[in-house]
Amino acid sequence: MPKSIGRYTIIDRLAVGGMAELFKATLSGDHGFEKLVAIKKILPHLAVDKQFVEMFIDEARITAQLDHRNIVAVFELGTDSDTPYIAMQYVDGLDVLALLRECARVQIRLPPELAAVIARDVCEALDYAHNALDTSGKALGIVHRDISPGNVLLSWRGDVKLTDFGIARAAERRHKTEAGTLKGKYGYMSPEQVSGGEIDARSDIFAVGILLAEMVMARRLFTSTNDLDILLMVRDARLDRLHKYATEFPVELRVLTTRALQRRPEDRWQSAAQFRDAIDEWLRRTTNTTNRDLAGLIGRVINAPTADLDDDSSAGVVRQTTSDEEALSGPMTRMSLMRAEAEAARARAAYISGDAIPTGEIGDPGSAGEVTIRDDDLRPEPVEVPSGPREVGELREHSVIQVVYRLAKTRATGMLSLEGRAGVLKEVYFVDGQPQFVNSNVESERLGNYLIEAGALTPQSLQRALGVMHHFGGRLADTLVGLDILDPLEAYRLLAKQVASKLMEAFSWQKGRYTWTPRHPNPWKARSLHLDAFRVIGAGAAQLSESLIDDWHLANKLQFIVAEPTMEGELATFGLGEAILRVYSLLDGRTRLGELAARVRSPEARMNLLRLTYLLVQTGLARLS
Repeated sequence: MPKSIGRYTIIDRLAVGGMAELFKATLSGDHGFEKLVAIKKILPHLAVDKQFVEMFIDEARITAQLDHRNIVAVFELGTDSDTPYIAMQYVDGLDVLALLRECARVQIRLPPELAAVIARDVCEALDYAHNALDTSGKALGIVHRDISPGNVLLSWRGDVKLTDFGIARAAERRHKTEAGTLKGKYGYMSPEQVSGGEIDARSDIFAVGILLAEMVMARRLFTSTNDLDILLMVRDARLDRLHKYATEFPVELRVLTTRALQRRPEDRWQSAAQFRDAIDEWLRRTTNTTNRDLAGLIGRVINAPTADLDDDSSAGVVRQTTSDEEALSGPMTRMSLMRAEAEAARARAAYISGDAIPTGEIGDPGSAGEVTIRDDDLRPEPVEVPSGPREVGELREHSVIQVVYRLAKTRATGMLSLEGRAGVLKEVYFVDGQPQFVNSNVESERLGNYLIEAGALTPQSLQRALGVMHHFGGRLADTLVGLDILDPLEAYRLLAKQVASKLMEAFSWQKGRYTWTPRHPNPWKARSLHLDAFRVIGAGAAQLSESLIDDWHLANKLQFIVAEPTMEGELATFGLGEAILRVYSLLDGRTRLGELAARVRSPEARMNLLRLTYLLVQTGLARLS
């Protein structure tokens, strides 16, 4: 531990994170002046990484412009031995995660009204940050993106302060990160962060909903020993555990929390101020709880002896959980994580040594030739196919895009079977209109081959991973994450792309047939990805083959194109931005398809215009006349 950093004298090391370490320090001056501060210093091995240094400096630059009682203040950005550091306000107390652990230690539940006070103050901080302006009056465009129990500090006096804007996305940032990149903790992100969608202030509102739910339940909202499963839970906003422990929530507070946790941003509170006011109104009507009561609870918990877990006499006791009830803190969570990590350690050792390389049909371990495997976790099971009418049609009369769009619009559940040329068969399983899995008999579309083609794996590393796959439940994606070959977000997005690409490839089929079987269950033991059907259609339309589009254009170039009325926001569901809106605005009913295409000089732009026009016609948002 250093004796000093810059002009600050170090007292203690408080924590070490993935990017920096945190110290308690003092600043001394003339006439006996002394001030306690917290020093965050970038880790030595990252000080040579320009990207990390820029992110670190961004945190100081952004937070230094924020002046609010519920946000930790930044005093100075400095350099010590060529390593950047931030001097900021020292909050004498603990964070929410530490408080919940102390509550678990003494077997006292955090009262819902105090959890509401904490969430209200976090919303107060976010309302200020989301609307903050720079010195010229320009909006900073701040989104925190890392709201979690560890980043909400509580002083002994009951003050609530939000910290760590280190991964915040601000419009004026010098260091630009990829839009939607998930850099925070997996269990505290919003669905749009996981899916790589556009992020705004409503993403933080979702995270505050998680924080509030976990404080009241004293349990994780999204939990698993597998990071991929956590990402899927977040992406689908699965609130199973919230409903399971609903009795621990005051009904009105649970309703407020559930609204914050809606999967679609437009269904949540639309601003932190709205959420704050709703919580404040509930507090005023039901209790007179204040931050002073929070300070009292913190003092009682910190000074209380460890509870006797066999004693049922005390009020407010948090019961021990069973094996399927992982708590926010407790032996079951720690034991399950330890078991998973031990299993992963054994698999890593076997992977490095190469002792478990499979032989036989997988191929020669020393060969760099093709590796052909089936999808990572496909084990079909017999299922009872519901009786009833099936829909059968020809693809030359009803395109795949047309069929998939209709199923998405009607929120249909069942199996869509697509039969193409040369015996190609694809089975698409829908739940509420969203494709959850696509099975294909095309070898190049298998997961292993797809990852090799995408450059995420080499044939040799795939072979070695297959040899230790049994340590991870027989799932290739879990194996690659457990071996640290892929990070969880990368693995999830590759899985999603692989499944979506299998469906999008069929969008260019001009011959073949389809069969729709309503309510047909998915027999494959694969992760249900619940892809956004409308975005898949949009992405697939943008990649339609030139031969299909040229044939369609040639057959219809004398037809007039007429735009049909659309619902507000309907075109935006395809995820194609302004492009589809511009194309839609050109369809005035007085222009022939050939004339429309002739307006564009660039061959590439012409092809894209025709692709989007084709999409609008196939989805019924425009028609040929």
